Amino acid sequence: MGRDSQFGQLTDLLDAARRGNGSSALVHGEAGIGKSALVSALVEAASSSGFAVLSCYGIRSSGAAGFEGLHELLLPLLDRVDALPPRQRTALSVAFGDAEGEPPDRLITGLAALGLLEEATASGPLVVLIEDLHWLDQSTADIVTFLAARLSVMPALLVATSRTERAYPDRTAHFKHHVPLAPLGQQDALALVASHAPQLTPLQRHRLVERALGNPLALTEWATIPSWVEGAFPAGLGPVPVSKRLEESCLAEVALLPRATRRALLIAAAGQDASSYEVLAAARSLGLDPRDFTPAEGFGLITLVNGGYRFRHPLVASAVYDNADPEARSRVHTALAEVVVDAARAVRHRATAATGLSEEVAAELEGLAVAAGRRGARTEAAAAWRRAATLTPVAAQRARRTVMAAEAARQAGATVDAATLLAEAKPIVEDEASVVQLARTEWMLASTSTTLPDRRGDELVALSRTLSDPDYRVEVLTWAAVRGYIRQDMPADVLADVADELRRPGLAVTEHQQLLQSIGLALIGSADRIISVEKALSVFHRQVRETDATLLNCLAFAVEYTHDLAGAARVWSAEVDMFHRAARVSDETVALAGRGMARVTGNAIAAGLADCEHALRLSSDLDLSVVGALAAANIARARAWRGEHDIATAALKTCAELSGPTPFARVAASASWASAQIAANEGHPEEAISHLLKCVAHPPIGLWAGADLADAAVAADQPDVVDGWLEMATAALATSDSDHLAMLVERSRALLAPDEVARAHFERAITRGERSSAHLDLARTRLFFGEWLRRERHIVEARDQLSAALHVFETHHAVPLAQRTARELSAAGGVQRTQPSRTVDAVAVLTPQELHIARLAAEGHTNRQIADQLYLSHRTVGAHLYSTYAKLQINRRSQLAAALAATPD
Repeated sequence: MGRDSQFGQLTDLLDAARRGNGSSALVHGEAGIGKSALVSALVEAASSSGFAVLSCYGIRSSGAAGFEGLHELLLPLLDRVDALPPRQRTALSVAFGDAEGEPPDRLITGLAALGLLEEATASGPLVVLIEDLHWLDQSTADIVTFLAARLSVMPALLVATSRTERAYPDRTAHFKHHVPLAPLGQQDALALVASHAPQLTPLQRHRLVERALGNPLALTEWATIPSWVEGAFPAGLGPVPVSKRLEESCLAEVALLPRATRRALLIAAAGQDASSYEVLAAARSLGLDPRDFTPAEGFGLITLVNGGYRFRHPLVASAVYDNADPEARSRVHTALAEVVVDAARAVRHRATAATGLSEEVAAELEGLAVAAGRRGARTEAAAAWRRAATLTPVAAQRARRTVMAAEAARQAGATVDAATLLAEAKPIVEDEASVVQLARTEWMLASTSTTLPDRRGDELVALSRTLSDPDYRVEVLTWAAVRGYIRQDMPADVLADVADELRRPGLAVTEHQQLLQSIGLALIGSADRIISVEKALSVFHRQVRETDATLLNCLAFAVEYTHDLAGAARVWSAEVDMFHRAARVSDETVALAGRGMARVTGNAIAAGLADCEHALRLSSDLDLSVVGALAAANIARARAWRGEHDIATAALKTCAELSGPTPFARVAASASWASAQIAANEGHPEEAISHLLKCVAHPPIGLWAGADLADAAVAADQPDVVDGWLEMATAALATSDSDHLAMLVERSRALLAPDEVARAHFERAITRGERSSAHLDLARTRLFFGEWLRRERHIVEARDQLSAALHVFETHHAVPLAQRTARELSAAGGVQRTQPSRTVDAVAVLTPQELHIARLAAEGHTNRQIADQLYLSHRTVGAHLYSTYAKLQINRRSQLAAALAATPD
């Protein structure tokens, strides 16, 4: 009643879902506003028109182990789990505690849930109902919001209800449609009262409507209470929220029940996630009889539904529970802990019952935290660790558990909570393992956030000197080296201290310690060379630990610092494979972004673009903003190579949004390089120089980006701006055998040199470039050499160089450089090479994701294997392939290989 427009909005979405245009909607408003009534009407309409219905309900104070709500939601579909790709099937089994395995990332678990929904919709349209999202266990709520954004290509509608109070998480942004419920207008309110309490006089109805403020539950609950419909207000009414007044009226109703029944109601309220058998068993242990529940059932306060007691409204349960004295609540939870079958819920009840410090309960909670973490329920693991810490009597143990709570919160993506817990633990942590774990969590938080402070290099050196375990000392010193490499803000004396500590005799004895030592020394720019990439990777492959993701990143950075882009890409590729097998999607996403950057810099533009697009999509799903910013910056670089300036500019905007006010130097330098490429393509050399000089200030990126300076400097008549980069690059070559870097240095010298020596520099540049895999930079070198040759009247030689360059640029869709080369070739009297005719240019018509999927399909992978590889549902893969066939003008999977044969990378 009074919800015609909202019901119409939802039924329109239902009709759209029936046609295959799925969506999601969040129905939100204050307690008692009519959310459940509205969605119940929708479900009834859906069921009567052929929709299947899946549902789950949030229960206050539930979710000790995580994924309880998801299990309830998907239980009717679990007989179809074999249809899922293997890793998604395993992730769901581990999350539900049915199998042992690596803790699944929420992305894989979410994809598994999405896959089951797709299987269900193959039989007909589907409604997914989530009641009281605000009380759902956090791990399930995360999956629900994941699903809410991904139903557009299936005949399904997901509808969730949630309260709007500040105490609850705001998840509105995850839903495509919002259905806010406001108080009823006066006429609708009067009509509702008339239908529920026809005995009231018009005056009484108006009084009730005035006092209920349009809240439907208040209107129906208070219609039978004389004090609400007579002339005088209930005592002490005042400016109290309607929800509070409703609780008070519920308590007034409960007060009319016998004392034993009130106690029985408290047990039911405390055990809303328990079965009726467990509630009755707890009642008997407290001296109550099952018949004590009967008066409450007679009043309609509770009903036995599906083997459990359900309250007339959640407000009744919260009123009963919140207004009981603490001792009574403790006794009830103790009784429930003794009878509930599920071990995790039993521990939760014992923890809730605890009124003082208890190592026994804290140890049980620690076990619960470990178990939840193993199943991927990291939010619940953090909560269990935190509660365990508050119950721990010994300070050292309390500090250790607080540190573990912080690490679990970090893994759950709760950055602010993790930082708060670290601040609590820092003053009291004592044992060496916890000190290092605290520093490790602190470091990993700071490495993925632009807002959290991290320890300075000198602080890390000081910490290392307090540690007795060589493994810890080497690890902390390696962090210090990485920090200096990434931030580029460490004073020279601190870098020297790091090097001295790393070289301390006897520090690195084991192979693992020696590897970290060599990584650290390489990153701070010492003359020490890192051991071979293959040997380094073999050390990590023998034992993959939780912290090895960060250390493998360090290895990739160290190899990159030796100017070996191919070696760095091999390390990143090893990480991608390793973490993909271990279902560590966040770590895999970091590696994809790193490999994408190395590939784009190394001229593998298409492959690098695919990596970065993939990383950007995953980083959005996983809330990895820094990783997403880096991926977006390198997407912009790849798009700028191709002259796709609108897409490149959009990627730079995404990068800026994800970076925040203080972007990482690596991200900022990559974005500046992309901006320089765009400016150069558009004929603005001065602007390009400005961006490139910002890159050069960050040597790990500037060493490669600075090679673009010479061309812009010549065009702007500012040759002196190249001097600083040339000095840096020449020094780098003194300790490097990189043919790619040597080509860039010789090319820059050629562009700046007098005519009588320019040829020698160009020829040396081409010789070194031909030994490298940097085909695009080699083609640019040939373009610049061809331009010089034409100016010097060596026309035949110029044509050869320009023709070779044009072929590469056209093959790799480097449009701006292809156009520049074509103009030069025409001016030299050359004939432009015509590309072999192809029906469709796959790179031009397919998105990076479609191209990636098409390549995997052409290699013989099935849709489920591709879904497993790219973190998609197998039906989404099928939809992408359907679109790909149309764009490539083919109709069979077997034609893909031929259609893609000429694509680069």
